Amino acid sequence: MHRTDNRSVTLSYTRAIISALAQLQLKLPSRVEAILTSINDGDRVPMQVQEEIWLAVQAAHPDPLLGIRLGQAMLGSQMGLVGYLLMTQKNLGAALDQLLIYHPLLGEGGLFEMRRSSFYVDLCYRPNYLRCARLRVETVLSICLAQARAMTGREFQPQSIQFAYPTPSLAIQQQYQQLLQAPVQFNAEASGIRLRPQDLEIPLVAADRHVMARLKPEADALLKALTSKSLQLRVAHLLQQEPQLSREQVAARLCISPRHLGRKLLEENASFRAIQDEVRSHYACQWLREGEKTNVDIAAALGYCDESAFGKAFRRWTGLSPKAFKLDSLDNLADTDNPDSTE
Repeated sequence: MHRTDNRSVTLSYTRAIISALAQLQLKLPSRVEAILTSINDGDRVPMQVQEEIWLAVQAAHPDPLLGIRLGQAMLGSQMGLVGYLLMTQKNLGAALDQLLIYHPLLGEGGLFEMRRSSFYVDLCYRPNYLRCARLRVETVLSICLAQARAMTGREFQPQSIQFAYPTPSLAIQQQYQQLLQAPVQFNAEASGIRLRPQDLEIPLVAADRHVMARLKPEADALLKALTSKSLQLRVAHLLQQEPQLSREQVAARLCISPRHLGRKLLEENASFRAIQDEVRSHYACQWLREGEKTNVDIAAALGYCDESAFGKAFRRWTGLSPKAFKLDSLDNLADTDNPDSTE
């Protein structure tokens, strides 16, 4: 997407990944070494740079369970201010509530949400980026599980760990369960950790309301500075998380009326329709290139009533039908794979 993406992650999170690789005795890719030398202490790491790191790590170590291993090798103390703020809460539920509020300070690569029912509570994590999404999600959920266990003195045991992607082979499933020491479910609606309602009351071993009270003002100030972005970027970020959202739904998320949303965007020389088209066209092209979703699936994911409506919109964006675009992408891929081929 052409809209400037000013999201980032804290340098401590990037360094925690590097430290975890070393602990797992996995070689740091030379590309990552070069990237790290260009980052100054105290700076946040731009999301584009963090993505380069993930791509290099994934290419160097194609282990299907790498994210799980990385998360387990990280320490809560490496999570900086947010890590300490969570540790000092009175119980696990309070810590998760703080995570929902302050996780952007750690990184803006995804969104946490809590889903509650009478029988379970789901801590869900949705990635904002498609590239290396599985590796990123598994690393984050593995960190959360490891830290929940550490903060409760090993008292916490999840009901299950859920992943929103296809079921792997039985051998890989067994490795997941062995590493996570918990039941694992694939093909879930959202990736996350399922808890029992009573788990939220488990006390934390380092609970300290005085330390928490000193940390919170600093966290609030940092969060305010981080989130004071333009409205069009906030709209784009919401649509990147849930591209099917309508103007009315986005306005509701921002706690303003649809008409006020339109006026404020106009003040920034932007429009909801233009932002929505940019996000939807990006995801549509990405999914068509990947070839894992049907046109019907893509239409539904982007909020269109049917495949025909999606096709019309796609032709307006690209000048091609979805089928023609997909064939063109395959031809380009073949040319890339065979650079010496001649006509």
